[in-house]
Parts: sequence; structure tokens; C-alpha cells
Amino acid sequence: MRFFVLVLFTLGLCGCATGYQSSSFSGGYTDSLTGNNTAIVSFKSNAFTSMEETRRYAMRRAAEVTLQNGFDYFLIEGDNQYLKNQQLSGSVNCTTIGYSTTCTPIGGGSVSKPRVQLDIRMFKGDLPNQTGYYDARFLAN
Repeated sequence: MRFFVLVLFTLGLCGCATGYQSSSFSGGYTDSLTGNNTAIVSFKSNAFTSMEETRRYAMRRAAEVTLQNGFDYFLIEGDNQYLKNQQLSGSVNCTTIGYSTTCTPIGGGSVSKPRVQLDIRMFKGDLPNQTGYYDARFLAN
């Protein structure tokens, strides 16, 4: 019975990639203003979400933060992407038939969870014709 409950719980957790959401059990965004026109935006995903999708979510949140604070575009001044590797605990299932016992490992291993942190500087006015600046309205849609 305990094994059955564990399997159902695991399937419930593993069934979906992280969606675009504020931070929760399965991941999401956080952000904080660090100055009048600067902020740190982070997005943490579970192992079923790619690094590319995690970065798109962080960029979307950076655009939303920019617009929410009355700015039009932003520049990424710091960009940190990495995978958080997490070990999964396993168990052993043993079966005895007659005088012979066979044990088999169940579960275990590791998963990699994508993480992206962007340090942004926000601006008002027309978007400069230079690389590195992002139109917040375009990215938020």
C-alpha cells in the first residue's frame, strides 16, 4: 500500500513541467527591486522544463517587472544560468524464494533543475538601436 501511495505521489509531481507562475513547490519566478531602476529576476524550473524555456520565462518576468515599474525597456547587466543537480533517494526491494534472496534497487539517481537569474537595468523612452536592450512590451506579450 505504501508503495502504491508513493507511486501516485511521484506521478502527480512529475506529470508536468514548470509553468509560468510565481514561485511555488514546482518552481517559478521571484523578483526584487535593487534600486530606482534596477532589479533581480529569477526563474527556477523543475527537471521537466528545459533551460531554454526557463530563460524565456525569466525574460518574460523581466519585461513584466519593467512595465510594472513604469519603464519601457531593459538591459541585462548580469546573466547567470545553471543546473541545480539533486540526488533522488532510492530504496531496495528484496524477494525471497526458498533459500534464495534477490534484492533490486528502486528509484534513486539524480535530476537537473534549470535556474536563471537576470540582473536588469530599466529605462524609459525610445528603445536604443543597440544590441542588448529589450522592448518590455514586445516580450510581455
